[in-house]
Amino acid sequence: MSVAACSRSAVDPVQDATALPFESAYFTVTVSGSGPDIVLVPGLASSAAIWDDTVAALSDTFTLHAVQVSGFAGAPARGNDANDNVLDDLAADLVNYSNTLDRPPAMVGHSLGGLVTLKAALNPDAVLDRIVVVDVLPFFSVLMDDAATADSMSPISAFMKTTLLGQSDDIFALRQSEALAALVKSEEDLKSALDWSITSDRAVMAQAMSEVLVTDLRNDISTIDVPTTIIYARDAAIPNMDSVEAFYQDLYAPLPNGSLIAIDDALHFVMLDQTSTFLETLETALTR
Repeated sequence: MSVAACSRSAVDPVQDATALPFESAYFTVTVSGSGPDIVLVPGLASSAAIWDDTVAALSDTFTLHAVQVSGFAGAPARGNDANDNVLDDLAADLVNYSNTLDRPPAMVGHSLGGLVTLKAALNPDAVLDRIVVVDVLPFFSVLMDDAATADSMSPISAFMKTTLLGQSDDIFALRQSEALAALVKSEEDLKSALDWSITSDRAVMAQAMSEVLVTDLRNDISTIDVPTTIIYARDAAIPNMDSVEAFYQDLYAPLPNGSLIAIDDALHFVMLDQTSTFLETLETALTR
């Protein structure tokens, strides 16, 4: 969840057919600007429109590739329909897409998109200039149980998926509103994020969420050798903020070329809560 004021409403994702001879069943891309390439990956149930301010601010100096995940925020499910490997397929095809570019791009991912970005960087075929991970740990589930493992989270993941799929539309909207209220500050941005969730394909969303809960990259990230910046939100309203910050310090310590940057007075949708600071931080990470 800027230097330029942009609409943050959900938009229809389109593939820029003139840009690259590449098609994916798992995402579409809108390409803007000119300069070094930046691939922007949104989080769970989010629209590519979450990057609107980033595109507006950086398109004079970068080529921005805003990714719309199939099944999220009203986009057709396409290849993610009944897909049991949403994160892996997304990461693999993002690597394939990146490898069609004229030069190694940077990849920026928020939340689920950050996990996908880490997975992409771990792909042996990846040729990336650098990555930026926004407000996600290499194993999300430690925030629920600091002793969690992928195995211990498996039944919880399955239960949460079943619960999400079994909710009526009204209950789903209510629960999403309650959850998102703790993740973004402004009412306008909450409305956009809620709209993205409600218009997402529920089955794709539930599957992707269940995969996040059992994705543990804590040991793997030590092999990521490209420059990696982790941007995370820091706010008094975030429960157990001291412990959360310690997790960021400890879990990302194995990165051989990593740096951590906190943005204050922001919740999970840091690019919406503190847009100007986020854009300054991101631009620095892209050029350091």
